Amino acid sequence: MLLLLLLLLFSTSLRAQIDRSCGTDPTNLWLDVVVVVDNSIGMTQGGMIEVAAQIATVFGGGTRIGTNYADKRTTRVGLVTYNKSAQIQADLNRFQSADDLFNSVFQILPQLSTSNEVYLATGIAAAEQVLNAGRKNNTRTNYKQLVMIYASDYRDDGEQDPRPTAQRLKTSGVNIVTVAFNQNGNEAILQSIGEIASPGFNFTNIDDNLVNEIQGAMIQTNCFCHNLWTQYREQFGVVSSLKYGVCLRPVAITAGWVPAKLACQNMIQTGYMVTEYTKHKHDFVFNLIQNDTTFPEPYVYHIGLSYVNGGFFWQQPVGHALVPFQLNDSLWNPGYPQQSAVNAGVLNQQATQVISVGWQNVNQYTVAERYVCEVASCDTENYCE
Repeated sequence: MLLLLLLLLFSTSLRAQIDRSCGTDPTNLWLDVVVVVDNSIGMTQGGMIEVAAQIATVFGGGTRIGTNYADKRTTRVGLVTYNKSAQIQADLNRFQSADDLFNSVFQILPQLSTSNEVYLATGIAAAEQVLNAGRKNNTRTNYKQLVMIYASDYRDDGEQDPRPTAQRLKTSGVNIVTVAFNQNGNEAILQSIGEIASPGFNFTNIDDNLVNEIQGAMIQTNCFCHNLWTQYREQFGVVSSLKYGVCLRPVAITAGWVPAKLACQNMIQTGYMVTEYTKHKHDFVFNLIQNDTTFPEPYVYHIGLSYVNGGFFWQQPVGHALVPFQLNDSLWNPGYPQQSAVNAGVLNQQATQVISVGWQNVNQYTVAERYVCEVASCDTENYCE
């Protein structure tokens, strides 16, 4: 029985040392989404019904549509159709329930236009108009925005080039999902539509798991960091790489380890000094420091590892138990750790003439260095005002 308990405690400790993932519950999405649908002849009525069914499925399963809920994790949905010109079918405040949205898309979308001209630029411009109107009087400025485009054709003639508006939206923080309808087998059209999308968010109507892909894009859009914080990702600097539910912020003001810990806790709610559970995270943080011009060489910065009551532990938000350090000496600089009772705080120190950093334990009050803070991302499990 004792052995079983020890194994359980050990496995719990192992699970604890995994960086937080983005929340993945689609029922708790909190976004402003504009769905933009090409309703030209090329889409066909069958294609429009397919889009309506897809929209109902993407937002089905309990996503709170509208704003009439006690829980602030709600999603507003606008609807635009376009061919030669665009028509705003619904602003972001029209749909106040999932049933209202579903009934409306099945009523509106099957009414196919008679036009065979289609200009994506008009649809994107109308979506921008809907998003801007939805932000009047600073409404829901903490909610991420997403444009979801269903398109069968692509033209970029002169003023009908959709790229400038799409780029403006993406630069302002709006994500764009594209679903290209492969009506004529024209690979060039599919590629051009896909290039409008945010990195990794370009799909086609024949993708096997299209609904899951779109919901994944929504979940990734809803996983973000406050201003001045950097999202931990699978690949540093690659915006299309998988996000973790963790945000990082280097601080260029020097402080002892204990004051730095308190600074992180007071900088933002549930903040704490950065953890480096893995070498991947360790390297990501070092890349972040190297790209921060306020950090000079040799690079030295406090992290959230310290010696407490006979062992090393990782920092966590106030009120949460510290996470015990797993036995792994690969990130210690040669000769470390030293006598831990005296030198309880841990920092990263760049070795002389080596472009890498390693852990060293130092006096937690007298050694003043820069430091890195961490906090959970805003996502479906963590609503941020």
